[in-house]
Amino acid sequence: MRIRDFLNLVYDELPAQLPEQLREHDWRVRWSLLQVYFEKPAVHYEVWVQRKARRIELGLHFECERDESYRWAEVLAPRAIEIQAQLGQNVELEEWTKSWTRLHETLHMDADLNEALAADVARRLARYIEVLEPILAEERAAIAR
Repeated sequence: MRIRDFLNLVYDELPAQLPEQLREHDWRVRWSLLQVYFEKPAVHYEVWVQRKARRIELGLHFECERDESYRWAEVLAPRAIEIQAQLGQNVELEEWTKSWTRLHETLHMDADLNEALAADVARRLARYIEVLEPILAEERAAIAR
C-alpha cells in the first residue's frame, strides 16, 4: 500500500474515534505525514510513516518560532507523569530541532502498511488528541501572549 493511501485511511478512521467536540479540525497529508490541527498548522498531531526504517512516529509537534515551541514544552513538562499515565510510558517530550519540540512515540511496523494497521494508528492518534487537546485549549491564550 502506498504511504499516501495509508495516511488517508488513518484519517478516514479518525473522526469516528474522537469525541464529538474534537471532530472539528483541519488536516492535511504531506509526503509521508498526516497532520491534524485545531488552531494553526504549526501546532499539530502527526503520523509520520518511515517505511525503510519500518516505523511510524506518532505525536504532537510544536513547529513554531523557538520561544513558542519551548513554551508549549514547558506547559507539558510538569504534566508528563499525568500524560504518560494516560498515553503510556513510551511517550517522550523532547527538543526536536533548535526551534521545535514534540511529544511523541515510535511504533514499530511488524507488517506492511494495511487497513488493520491504519485503524490501530487512528485509534492511537485519537487517544493523543483526546488527552492532549484539552490541555492545549486551556493553555492557548497564555502561550499566544
